[in-house]
Amino acid sequence: MKTIKSIIVSGAALIAASTLLTSCGDLLDLTPIDYYGSSSYWKSEAHVAGYTDGLHKHLRDVAWQHTIIFGELRGGQYVDGTSCDGMTTSYGDIRLQNFDADHTGVSKFGDLYGRITNCNLLISRVSQANFLSEEKKNYYLGIAYGLRAFYYFDLYRVYGGVPLRLGVEVIDGELDPVKLFLPRSKPSEVMAQIKSDVEKSISCFGNQTGFNPYGHGSKCYWNKAASECLAGEIYLWNAKVSTGDQAADEKDLAAAKRYLENVVNNYNLSMLKNFADVFDAKNKANAEVIFAVRYLEGEETNGNGYYTYHLSLGSTEAQSYRKDGSRWNDPLGLKTGYTMSMEYKKGMFTQFDEEDTRLDATFIGSYRYNAENQLYLNGVHTVKNIGYINSSGNRIMCGDYIFYRLPWVYLSLAEIANMEGDNTGVENYINKVRERAYGNKWNADVYGYKAGDFTANELAIFNEKNKEFIQEGQRWWDLRRMTLNKGGKHLVFCKEGSLDGQEAILDESQAHKVLWPLDKTILGNDTTLVQTPGY
Repeated sequence: MKTIKSIIVSGAALIAASTLLTSCGDLLDLTPIDYYGSSSYWKSEAHVAGYTDGLHKHLRDVAWQHTIIFGELRGGQYVDGTSCDGMTTSYGDIRLQNFDADHTGVSKFGDLYGRITNCNLLISRVSQANFLSEEKKNYYLGIAYGLRAFYYFDLYRVYGGVPLRLGVEVIDGELDPVKLFLPRSKPSEVMAQIKSDVEKSISCFGNQTGFNPYGHGSKCYWNKAASECLAGEIYLWNAKVSTGDQAADEKDLAAAKRYLENVVNNYNLSMLKNFADVFDAKNKANAEVIFAVRYLEGEETNGNGYYTYHLSLGSTEAQSYRKDGSRWNDPLGLKTGYTMSMEYKKGMFTQFDEEDTRLDATFIGSYRYNAENQLYLNGVHTVKNIGYINSSGNRIMCGDYIFYRLPWVYLSLAEIANMEGDNTGVENYINKVRERAYGNKWNADVYGYKAGDFTANELAIFNEKNKEFIQEGQRWWDLRRMTLNKGGKHLVFCKEGSLDGQEAILDESQAHKVLWPLDKTILGNDTTLVQTPGY
């Protein structure tokens, strides 16, 4: 993929009405309309391709929010207070479910409406383009509709009903904030739009089964397989989760299954033999990956250093040991290191069998000696996706953020099979993932999953994902979607969904907190918006 640079109009210039500031000065800042919104820009395929690069740069800018803030922090698996390296941990209110009108987690709808408007602009301009072949036009429209569905699905799962902004009014010259105000649509309306967008995306991509049809970059440009994964995720969610006036509809399982089976069968995907190789920053776009946000040395790095340690400011280097009793001595070659403001609880480490190869590919434990001169696990440092050491001897955090990969498809199909009462399918899909995890020590009689009742199967799938997808933004959504009994209570309200099995992540009396509140600023700026129910 070409170097992703911010070549499109910024979110600040493309903000939706829901994030528009209403002072005269703010309105004047929006004029004149940016070059990329003008008709003079959209004259060649190079313009469209450059703009589409920018859409992916914008996606990368919110990859941490999508993966960690929205998908992980509320799952009960993070250390609170101080990390093992002596650093204050981040995002305390979110981790502790401390949500109210003054503590909203993120503001301005997570700044996603500027990105949605950018998708709207591409849809508007490319739909009218006469300089592109129908095949190329549909390719770019497939990307834009897919990304818009992706953003709205995040908003739906976070807020429920949200404003549906599908046009480009502010770009085409409408600057009256009153005319641009947009109330929250019903959850059912938002879900209908999400389904429509993702299905349009799949249709626009046509018969494509590759990942780099026009040389933009393999598996780092939104593609048909990504849209089919997203569709499977959307329909599976809607089959099991009710939101406001949008009731869960088990009939959606059939669509979810169809899309996910298409991904398995049509794109020449395969699981790598070695789990660690999936995240090797020199092995990007490998056979297991479906879609990933690309990070590159010299361009942009990910935030995974916050899960490691700091050699001089932290306590680990001076006070801790490795498992074999040798001194810590910078095992990851960080030289200086990072503020360790993110740490998984020890239960995430101890959940693994020692024979499970995912343990060493995901974590390194730091140990200390107790009064009896015995080593004990003091801290958990994440090594799963920490880039590489470059030619200058510096570690570069340039591992991609993988949004979809084949084991996710398998375990989603296992969840569907469990809903269908298909125990053979449950076993088959779980064991596809487990077999790789145990490598040459795999013994189906010892490590293979034997299907049980609905609850046993659902928890087995949940726990398998809890090992396979650490730092990949799955746990919170799994807790929200998966249930202890078919059609019953979601795991977020069950002690079985917690890491230690002692207390539910959320009490049912706080069920409204599965959704997030809106911040006071945005509510004050747009009089048509109302607060999320329960706040």
